[in-house]
Amino acid sequence: MQRTKPAKLTSLTHLATVAFSKYAPALHRYVLRRLRQPEDAPDLTQVIFERFLAVENAELVRNPQAYLFGIASHVVSEYRMREHHNPVTYDSEIVEQAAENLEHATPDNLAERLGAERAINEALACLPDMHRAVLLMVKREGMSYEEAARASKLTVNTIGTYVMEARAKVKAFLEQRA
Repeated sequence: MQRTKPAKLTSLTHLATVAFSKYAPALHRYVLRRLRQPEDAPDLTQVIFERFLAVENAELVRNPQAYLFGIASHVVSEYRMREHHNPVTYDSEIVEQAAENLEHATPDNLAERLGAERAINEALACLPDMHRAVLLMVKREGMSYEEAARASKLTVNTIGTYVMEARAKVKAFLEQRA
């Protein structure tokens, strides 16, 4: 007995196959021109096609090329945002090592680290719960927006918005304290 694929899956698979064969080289070049690190282009191109495959209704994609390049624009923007903002992370192992080796630490260095950690914790505490959770998933845990979206049951766009808003609030809080 042969199983038939649902029409929705078949049309999406066909659309993705055609789009990949027609537009993958141009899409790769598009991404490549917008990156400082060309070695990231294949990964970003893959993310673009993964998002394209996540389309729920293939019939709504009337212009696959425009749709793909729209996704590409968002993926590149997210990549640049992550690239330009180096996240501040808390590494408990480093703190424990510093605590065990206090004789080698200078008082100024230790005080500066503890002060920065305290300020970041205060800034994070001021964030709404979901903003804080999303920011920590992306920055501390190293999750991609897609992974954070799956874990939190939010959309990728919402994750991007929450991360951007949370970063702005943390930055404003830290600047206000300085």
